[in-house]
Order: sequence, then C-alpha cells, then structure tokens
Amino acid sequence: MILKKLFIRVFLMAFLCFTLLFTGVFAAFNTFMQDSHPNADVPVIRDREDQEFDDQEAEPFERDQLRRLVNKSNRVNAVLLGLDGGRSDTMMFISFDPDEPQMDIISIPRDTYYPRKGYDGLGQKKINAAYAAHGAEGVKSIVSDLLYDVPVHYYVTLTYQGAASVVDAIGGVPMYIPQRMYYRDPYDSPPLVIDFAPGNHVLKGQDAVKFLRYRQAAPGSGAMDRNGDLGRVEAQQEFMKNAMKQAMSLGNLPTLASSAFRFVRTDVELQDLVRYANQARNMNPDTMTTFTLPGEARMQSGLSYFFHHGLETRQLLIHIYSNGEVTADLEEARRLEEEANGTADEEEEETETDSSNS
Repeated sequence: MILKKLFIRVFLMAFLCFTLLFTGVFAAFNTFMQDSHPNADVPVIRDREDQEFDDQEAEPFERDQLRRLVNKSNRVNAVLLGLDGGRSDTMMFISFDPDEPQMDIISIPRDTYYPRKGYDGLGQKKINAAYAAHGAEGVKSIVSDLLYDVPVHYYVTLTYQGAASVVDAIGGVPMYIPQRMYYRDPYDSPPLVIDFAPGNHVLKGQDAVKFLRYRQAAPGSGAMDRNGDLGRVEAQQEFMKNAMKQAMSLGNLPTLASSAFRFVRTDVELQDLVRYANQARNMNPDTMTTFTLPGEARMQSGLSYFFHHGLETRQLLIHIYSNGEVTADLEEARRLEEEANGTADEEEEETETDSSNS
C-alpha cells in the first residue's frame, strides 16, 4: 500500500515536471517566432479626412449581412507578408474555414492607398510602407480596417530567403511559363538575372524567388511583360495554388508545416499551426480560391497608387464568408436583393388580400 502511494506520488511529480517543461519549451519557442519589430508599439491612425480613401458606407442589409456572417463563422484569418528589406513586397489576406475545409486568398497590391496620420512623405501612403513603421502587428490592424473590420487573427512574415527554403522543403513548385521571362538588374546586390525559357518548370529555391519577383522584361528583349504589380499578383496567386497542391500531395501536412515554421516569423503558436494543418489535410487544393482586392490603379502626385473600391471589397468578403453562396458581384447582389424584397412584398399583399376576402 505504501509502495503504491509512493509510486502515484512520484508519477504525479514526474508528470507535473514534464508538463511544466513542455509548456515552457513551447512558450519560449512561440515567443522566439514572433516578429520582434522595433516599431511594433507605434499605433496606426488612419487619416479619416483623406478623401481619396474609399470608406463609403454600404446599404444597411450589406453591413448587417457581413457582420452576421463573420459572427457565426469559425474562419481563421492571417495576413502573409513577403518582406524585401524594410518593406512588404507581397501582401495576402488568407482566410481558412476549418468547417468546410476551404481556403480563400485576397491579394492586396503593394501600392494600395492607405493614408496614415503623420506619414505624408514620398510613398508613405502606400500600404507596403506600413511594415517599416508599425511592424507586423500594425499591418494586421491596417488590413482589418481595409477589410471592414473583418478580424485578422495572425500574421506570417517571410523573407525571400525564407520563401526559397520553404519551396525547397516541399520539393519545388511546378509551373508552366508560356513566354520567355528575361530581366537584368546589374545594380542589385548581387546583380540580378532572371531568365526562364517557355515551358514546364519545377521551380526551386532562388529560381522560385526570381519567378515571384518578376514584373517586367528587360528593354528590347521581347520577353514577357506582367504589366507591373497587378500582373505579378496573378502570377503569385497561381504559384500559391500550385505550391499548396504540391505540399498536400506529399501527404504529411502537419510535419511540413512544422518544418517550414522555422523559416518564418509569426504569432501563430506551434501547437495551433499543427492543429490547423491537421484540419486542412482533407482540403481539396483545387477548391482554393484567389482574388485581388477590388480597385483600380491610377497616378496621384506623380506616384502610381492602387485605390481600392470599398463597397465591392465588402461584397467580396460577403461572398467569401458565405462560402460562395452569395455572389461577389455587387450589382448582381443588389439586383437579387431587390427581387427578393419585391417577391416578399407581393406575397404580403396576396396574404392581405386573401385575409380581406375571407
């Protein structure tokens, strides 16, 4: 009896020590993985007097519809930042619905107009300047504000070298290149040369990074021109889809997620990352949908900006949060709403007529 009690006491003590150690290791690792940006505590204050930023109010049913969908959803949202020095060269809003499972991505052009109080210098109203001023936490709040307060739960930052390592971890990404890609920048350090022949490729490491960076052809080369940032966004979306297919084809997404974890900085805790990866194992990568933030590119004060369309952005979010049951087209959505209201009014009139006749 005494030995049994001693065994139980020793077992409980050992279990407690193991739990404390295990928890401490996870806590230390998760803290290490976070973005330690020196300006993380600098607040973001949007200049609400700036007339160029589209914050037009939606119709009441559109506001309420998005709010209801968000409140009842279990979606997990993150902003992915591809960093080039102090600025974010790539920005994507990634929304994962573990109940379906389904993943939707909205690419946010790096020239997107976002005015901040106190930041009026050259290029400071472009969203890609926000990371240098506020860190990843600040970018989370900016993207949430841009997307009508849809929550952004996490950030993930990735350098070009990190992207190359992640691509190598999944064995490369298959891509079809329809036209030669050729670009030279002798002033880059080291000098940059991008040269891909047309055809099928499996892009690994630095070749994958070159594909993602490519925007335009070298003058006079006759190579592919992506027409600036918007064309590059489309190529990045195609690359993301193929990378997801490649990762899921390997069959051990939680292990891959853990391996790739060391190449990023994120506030997703390791245990949560593994859980989300497990939930995504049965996701069909062909159902992953990609969008670009609705809007248009135009010049202002000698600089090229991308100005988002607020109401169309809200409708796109309604489309995503309804898992495609509601159209992403704003005009179509309003027409359907008017038809539904008209049908409801007619049915109410018929009911009143029948009541009076009886």
